[in-house]
Amino acid sequence: MKKSLLTLLFALSINTVFAQYAYQNILSTIEANSTILAAHHKQMEANMAENNAYALVENPEIEAGYIFGYGGESDKIELGISQEFDFPTVYSHQKKIIKMNDNIICSQYDIDRIAILTEAQAICTELIFCKTKLVLFKQNYDNAVKIADAYQKMMEVGEVNILDYNKSKINLANAKNNYDLEMIHHNNLMASLKTMNGGKDIEFQYEDYDIVVLPENFDEWYANVEQKNPVFEQMRQQLVLDQQKVKLSKAEWLPKFSIGYGAEIGKGNEEGEHGPSIGLVLPLWHNKGSVKSAKMHAEASETLLMNEKAVTYNHLSSLFAKAKALQENVSNLASSLEQFDGQSLLLKAFVSGEINLVDYLNEVEYYQNAMIELYSAQYEMNATLIELKSYESF
Repeated sequence: MKKSLLTLLFALSINTVFAQYAYQNILSTIEANSTILAAHHKQMEANMAENNAYALVENPEIEAGYIFGYGGESDKIELGISQEFDFPTVYSHQKKIIKMNDNIICSQYDIDRIAILTEAQAICTELIFCKTKLVLFKQNYDNAVKIADAYQKMMEVGEVNILDYNKSKINLANAKNNYDLEMIHHNNLMASLKTMNGGKDIEFQYEDYDIVVLPENFDEWYANVEQKNPVFEQMRQQLVLDQQKVKLSKAEWLPKFSIGYGAEIGKGNEEGEHGPSIGLVLPLWHNKGSVKSAKMHAEASETLLMNEKAVTYNHLSSLFAKAKALQENVSNLASSLEQFDGQSLLLKAFVSGEINLVDYLNEVEYYQNAMIELYSAQYEMNATLIELKSYESF
């Protein structure tokens, strides 16, 4: 207990940026085995394939017709083929848009990946909290077994009354219940990790929280988050994409042109006519309002990005302040409890006759509540640090 608290105090005294990602071995294993993450990756590949599936040039058009002769004219067969083209600037903008869509699709995969790994980190942090409480509850349970056994023997020879004997049995039942419930919670958390690991068993060797400390300067750290976080990156890419679509909409007001070749074939030995053709398609109605609509989409994307920055800044600033307050709280609690091994001292005092059973049980409950308060503060602090850390790119 003392070693653990001293380690925690040392960690709190470190003034540096975030360390390596917490529980890295677990994250690497889950990233390799996660079926959900594999599905997201396949979806990313499918979306990219769909984005690149269609050629930019329109399909060629082939025409054929049969003209019946009238009067002295012979029947004729007409054949024609044509290809429609946009102006080169349109193709240039379209190619850029396809590439930008690919980047947005990749960013979405990064967002999904971070969400899964962050969830895994949260489970790992809760597992440490759970294991810490299990040590406390196990010690209390072992002591309760010793006391109940002793009172059982003393009851049989008439050295204690039924009331004290019942108190020892109730204490044992409560201690066992606390331990059993926490063990169930521990097993459920391990099952969750196994599910995230694609149904494969996963070992969790960690006994203490990974050292993840606050950055020295929040604004400098947040500026780094804005550059690395995939949500911001995706929103920036969406803004650039929408701005590119404005350029495309303007370029699409240029006329399209088509080139082709046609032939007219008469029946028998009659000579037919053939030759090339060229045409223009004037965008008089089809693109009406397209430029205005594209501009509005771009303005909306810019507003959404600005709003996301403001919301995220305020949220992370609040988490940062919460983490600082929790660090101070944990430091104070740890300092006051580091020299005190309550359950061992209390059991020794009880066995030596310094305190009676009722006083012992009251003092054990008081000690346990104090330790649970410390463990809860430790967990809340580390969970907050993990949440802050998750806004960086893994």
